[in-house]
Amino acid sequence: MIKFRYIDLVFILMFFNGIRCQIYSQSIDSVVSKYIQQLNTIWLNHKNSTFDNLIIDSSAKLINEPFKISDDEKQHNYKNLLLKSNLVQQRIYQKEHGVRFTLAYQENLKAPLVDPEEIVVFKRRAIAGIDWDLLNNGLYEYKQKLKLLKLEHEMLLKKQMRENLEAFQASQTAEIISYFNNKKLLILNKRQDLNIKQSQLIEQLWTIKHITKDNYLKVIQNTTDINAQFNIYKNYNEAGSNQGQLKDAELPILDINIQKLIQYCLLQDSIQNDTLNYATIAKRQSSYFKEMSLKAYTRYSYYDVYNTLLPDRSYVSVGFNLSAPLTLNQKDKREYYILQQQINNFQTPTRTFNSQSFLLNLYYEYQYKLKQFKNLYHKRLVYLELLRTEDVKQKLGDVEFNPNTALFILDDFWSNAIELLDLKQELYKVLINIKSKFPNVNIIDFTQPLNLSNLNIASTNPPFKAIYIWSDAFKNHSQTVITEFCKVNEFNPLVVSYHPTKSYLFQLNEFISKNYTSSIHLMIGSNKLLYRGITNYLDSLKQNISLNQIKGIHLDIEPHTLEGFKEDKEKYFAMYLQILKEAKQFTDANHLELSVSIPLNYPENVLKEINSACHLVYLMAYENIDIEFLNKKLIEELDLLKDKCVLAFRTKDFENRTDMEAMYEKIKITKKAYHDLDELIQFDKQSIQIKNEDDK
Repeated sequence: MIKFRYIDLVFILMFFNGIRCQIYSQSIDSVVSKYIQQLNTIWLNHKNSTFDNLIIDSSAKLINEPFKISDDEKQHNYKNLLLKSNLVQQRIYQKEHGVRFTLAYQENLKAPLVDPEEIVVFKRRAIAGIDWDLLNNGLYEYKQKLKLLKLEHEMLLKKQMRENLEAFQASQTAEIISYFNNKKLLILNKRQDLNIKQSQLIEQLWTIKHITKDNYLKVIQNTTDINAQFNIYKNYNEAGSNQGQLKDAELPILDINIQKLIQYCLLQDSIQNDTLNYATIAKRQSSYFKEMSLKAYTRYSYYDVYNTLLPDRSYVSVGFNLSAPLTLNQKDKREYYILQQQINNFQTPTRTFNSQSFLLNLYYEYQYKLKQFKNLYHKRLVYLELLRTEDVKQKLGDVEFNPNTALFILDDFWSNAIELLDLKQELYKVLINIKSKFPNVNIIDFTQPLNLSNLNIASTNPPFKAIYIWSDAFKNHSQTVITEFCKVNEFNPLVVSYHPTKSYLFQLNEFISKNYTSSIHLMIGSNKLLYRGITNYLDSLKQNISLNQIKGIHLDIEPHTLEGFKEDKEKYFAMYLQILKEAKQFTDANHLELSVSIPLNYPENVLKEINSACHLVYLMAYENIDIEFLNKKLIEELDLLKDKCVLAFRTKDFENRTDMEAMYEKIKITKKAYHDLDELIQFDKQSIQIKNEDDK
C-alpha cells in the first residue's frame, strides 16, 4: 500500500489544479481568439461602405428647377369662378357712363292744371330728355368701381396664390423630409446590421470579462441611437406618401449667390405686399366725391294748352343739379373700410413686408447651416483617415489593430453621414421657404453647386506645414499612425528628433525608409553640444543615417535656457554661432539644408549670422500668444529674415486645434510649424470625443 503524506497530497492537488487552470486559460484564449476573428470578418465585410453617393450627388448642378408649384384641381376651378365673376363685373362697368333717357307724359282728366314753373295752363303735356349723372350713381362712381374691381382682382390673385403656396410649402417640406429619410434609412439599415453582429460578440466577450465596460456600453449606446432614429425616419415615411416629384431627383449641395438672390427676387412682387392695396381700396371707398351728386340734364317739353285761342307750347331746356354733404369724416371712413377689408379677408393688421430683410435673414440661416455642413464634412474626412489607418494596420498585421475599435470608428463614420443628410435636408427647407415667398423665381437662378468631392484630395502645391516629431511620439503611436496622420494633414517638412540610442535608431531608420519621399529634417536638440562642438556628433549621425533619404539638419539648441546666460550673453551666443558654423560646413558638404528654431528675442547681430547660414528659421512664438505682442516682436525678424521665417506654435498654448489654426490666420507668415505631433493627435482625438459627447 502506498502512503501519501499530507504535503504530498497538497502538492498533487496544486499540480492538477494548475493543469486545470492552464487548460481553462487555453480554452478561454481560444474562445477570445475566435470572437476576435469574427469581429475581424465583420470589419472586412463592412469597411468599404462609405455612402459617398448619398452625401455628394453625382450631378454637377441642378439641371431643372426641383420644386414646381401646381394647383389642386378643385381649388383651381373655384378660383377660376371667382376671377371670372370679377372680370365680368369689370366689363359691365366699362360700358357704364351714367347717361339715362327720360320720358314723361301727363294727362289732366277734369280740370286744367297750371304748371307753377312755366305758368301755363295745359290739358296734357309730354317731356323727353337725357340725364347724365357725373358723380354718385354716375360716371365717377362707375369708374371708381372699375378701379376697385381691378384692385380686388389683383388682391384675389395674391390671396389665392398665398393659400396655394402655403399648401406648397407644407407638402414640399414633407416631401423633402421623406426624400432624405429614405437616404438616411439606407445607412441606418447598414448600421443596424453591423450593430447586431458586433453586439452579439461584445456580449460574449463581456460575459467572460475580455472587453472593457466602455466598449460594452458603447455598443449599447449605438443600439439605442439606431432604434431611436428608425423610430423617427421610418415611422414618418410610413405615415405619409410623400414620394412626388423628388423621388428620383439628385439634390447637390448648393451655395447661394446673395447678389443674384436679391436681384432676382426684388424684381418680382412678393405675395406679401398687399397692404398698399387695402389702403388704396379704402381711399376710393371713402372718397368725398362718392357722397356728392352732380346731374346734368336736357329736356324737350311739349304742352297742349287749355285755351284754344293760344298755340301749343314747346321748348328745350338744359341745366344741372348739385348736392354735397357738409360733414367731413373721410379719415374715419377710410380707417373703417381698411378694417372691413381685413375682416373680409380674415387678416389681421400686419407690418409691411420687407423683402430684402426677409431674404438676408434666410441667407444668414442658410450660410450658417452650410458652415455646419462643411465643419461636419471635415470631421468625416478625419473619420475616413482613421478608417484608412485601421485598414493599413489590418493589412500589415499590426499588433495595434483592434477590429472592435475599427468597427466603432466605422459606425461613427456612418453616423456622421446621417448627420450630413440632416443638414442637407435643412438647407433645402430654407430654399423651399424662399420659393414659397417668391414663386416666380427659380432656385437655379441664384445658386451654384458647391463641390465637396475634392476636399479630401491633397493639393498639388500644398502649403508649408512643418511638424515637430519627438522621440516620444514613436513610443505612444505606431509608425503607421504617425505616417498616416502626417499624410492626411499634409505636413511637410517633417522635423524628426534624432539621438543615437540604438533602439531608437532602428525605429528612426525604419520610419525614414518608409517616408523618405517626404521632406525629412533631422532635429538635434542637445544643449551639451555647445560645450564640445557638433562636428563629431554630425559625423556619427552620418554613419547611423542614410543622408540621401533626408532633406536637411535642424538645430533646436537653446543657449538662452542655460544657467549663466543672462550674465554673459555674448559668450553663449558666440558658442551658438560656432555650432552653427560647424553645422553649416557639414550640410554644405553633404548637400543638405540647414534650419534652426529660435525664440523671438535674439539680437540683430545673431539674426544676421543665422540668416546667412540657414535655409529656414523657425520662430518659436511660445507662451505669450497675444496678437499685438507677436506682431511687435516679429517686426525685426520679418524685416531681416523675410521669406525664411517659419512661425511655430505649440499645442499647450491653445485650448484646441481650431484656436491654433485661427491664430495662424492672424499672423502674416505663410510658413507654419506645429509643436508637436504627439499633442496634435491628442487635439484631434479630443475634437472627436467632444462630438461624441454632444451626440449623447
